[in-house]
Amino acid sequence: MVACAPQAAPVIYRRRQPEKGTLYQAVAEHLPAFLAAAEQAERPVPKFVRREFEAFLTCGLVEKGCVRVRCPACGFDRLVAFSCKGRSGICSSCGARRMVETATHLCELVLPEVPIRQWVLSVPPPVRYALAYDAELLSRVIAIFVQAIFAHLRLVARRELGLGQEARIESGAICVPQRFNSALGLAPHLHALVVDGVWVSKPGDPAPVFHALPAPCKAEIAQVAWTACERTVALLRKRGQWIDADASDDRLCMDEPLLSTLASSSIAGVLALGPNAGQRPMRLFGAAARDENADQDSKPPKNAYGFDLHAGVRAAAKDKQQRERLCRYLLRPPLSNDRLSRLADGRYSVRLKKPWSDGTTHVVLSGAELLGRLAVLVPPPKVHTTRYFGCFAPRSALRRLVVPAPPKETDNLALGDSHGPCSDEGCSRRRRMSWASLLRKVFELEVKQCPRCHQQGMQQIAVLTQPATIRALLAAIARQCASP
Repeated sequence: MVACAPQAAPVIYRRRQPEKGTLYQAVAEHLPAFLAAAEQAERPVPKFVRREFEAFLTCGLVEKGCVRVRCPACGFDRLVAFSCKGRSGICSSCGARRMVETATHLCELVLPEVPIRQWVLSVPPPVRYALAYDAELLSRVIAIFVQAIFAHLRLVARRELGLGQEARIESGAICVPQRFNSALGLAPHLHALVVDGVWVSKPGDPAPVFHALPAPCKAEIAQVAWTACERTVALLRKRGQWIDADASDDRLCMDEPLLSTLASSSIAGVLALGPNAGQRPMRLFGAAARDENADQDSKPPKNAYGFDLHAGVRAAAKDKQQRERLCRYLLRPPLSNDRLSRLADGRYSVRLKKPWSDGTTHVVLSGAELLGRLAVLVPPPKVHTTRYFGCFAPRSALRRLVVPAPPKETDNLALGDSHGPCSDEGCSRRRRMSWASLLRKVFELEVKQCPRCHQQGMQQIAVLTQPATIRALLAAIARQCASP
């Protein structure tokens, strides 16, 4: 007789409690004073920033609204709280959701099985300030950056493959502008996932053929950076937004003086509020990150005007894990809960993802200063966070020939829906994953499994928004869980 291995105990879903998090407590404690001080100084907080903070304070709280689900087998009830669906990343939960579902969409429905390279362009402080709240300028700079990469790839393809002028050479890219650095400073920069090769089609060919290209050398990366630099500086001079522009023409300062002050201080890495405004924040130090024995040739080159370009990270054609890791890195929120802690004196310590070269490991901020830094990380309304170029662009004639075919089965949005084929014609165009699917993908947790009878298929039965009804149900569920 063969002994069977004991089955692992099922993972029990427990609702997250955002009200116990350090960031939630910081925002709840300091937001009223932050808003009042701005109003008193006649520099009010913009409505889109205020809405982001107020929505964050309701995210994940059952009392603010929830969905009631029930197990049809044993009658077990569960309340699932609404999320704020924030775009800024202040809410790490919604930021993580957006990161996972968008990365899944890119990996499964956009990126083909070809090598992918990450290109990251950093810009100098004057350009960061100009890009922070000018959506049109941001779009044009992104286009300049991506087109400079495409021009380099076409040049290399003609040289390496011996292509003539009659050949059509296309590539594809996905660009995500990020607004933050590790210390929660405002630092707009561009991340692009670019196909590490080109599709070539000649007259009479039924379909384009993909050709991988060699990795760019330092000189080629520097040339792409110079091209982006020269065209961006020319654009800024033409628009009157370069460093020699008249300060009185600063539209952000005239329209939103508070945001202008917070943005300038955040970019410079100094405090914006309180008696120590203009000074560097307190920092905590550890071991220096600089390696004196490191190979100087391995460091990325520095380019003119601070336009620094890195292109050293690549995912192979069959490396699905690295591909999804790169997509998540592009779409990550600015702050995770484990990087923020409250000190004994009431200030907050932000742990850096990596120590700086001088050994700095943490930046210490007051409550008001923390909210000020978070406020400028909220993107202005109607700004796209993910851009598609080349053969990945929606109107490209090559898109349907190079992107993966959509799956026949689509995961529905409702919590209680099955995973079978969707009958709705518009369902195939939906990108948002269900809450249950995200938990299954990230935590390997079956939230639709009843914790009492372990049967699958808990179903949504009601949407609750009345606080009195929610409180009564919470008390009933507590009694239900306490009963044997």
